[in-house]
Amino acid sequence: MPGNFINPYGHVPVDTTAFEEAAGVKEKIDPELAGILKDIKRGDLGVPSHVLKASAFQYANECNEVNKEFMLCREEELDPRKCLKYNLKVSDCAENFFRKMTTACADEIVAFGTCLERDHKRSFVYCRDEQVKFDRCMFEKLGIDKKYHAVELDQTVKTDRPAPKNPFKLKNYDHPQPLMPDWNRPLPKIED
Repeated sequence: MPGNFINPYGHVPVDTTAFEEAAGVKEKIDPELAGILKDIKRGDLGVPSHVLKASAFQYANECNEVNKEFMLCREEELDPRKCLKYNLKVSDCAENFFRKMTTACADEIVAFGTCLERDHKRSFVYCRDEQVKFDRCMFEKLGIDKKYHAVELDQTVKTDRPAPKNPFKLKNYDHPQPLMPDWNRPLPKIED
């Protein structure tokens, strides 16, 4: 897999073969699980944090739906295995985005990221010239504009998963109905 100038080796592989080759584990791995383990071993993108911060607005615009679907799955399912395919979609989207970005706007992202790295607070305030050049490059060459609002007011996530049965994780207590007095019953007369 060809890389780019930020990470020439593509994904940084994670060596987890010791687990798969352990006694008693290798016999229990079926082909589906072997494929899942292969996908997990892709590793990380190897993009430095200042480049992540510099391109965060464009990344949010490009991969917003995939990220929201993954986060919704994580919140609803509470089981990372059920959200693995969405996790891989997020990784693929991020890889495609950073590959396109570094191919089209390499000089601009390096200048902008370097400026952010020089500032000890990593503030955008001192890097506006580089930011404008990077934003213009991303829009003109790739057609990717910034996402200005990180939080949307009416977030609706399109997903192929069924709606959860208990989305708020409320516990079902089967308490018996409390005995309430019957205020409408006739009162017996007390004789003196």
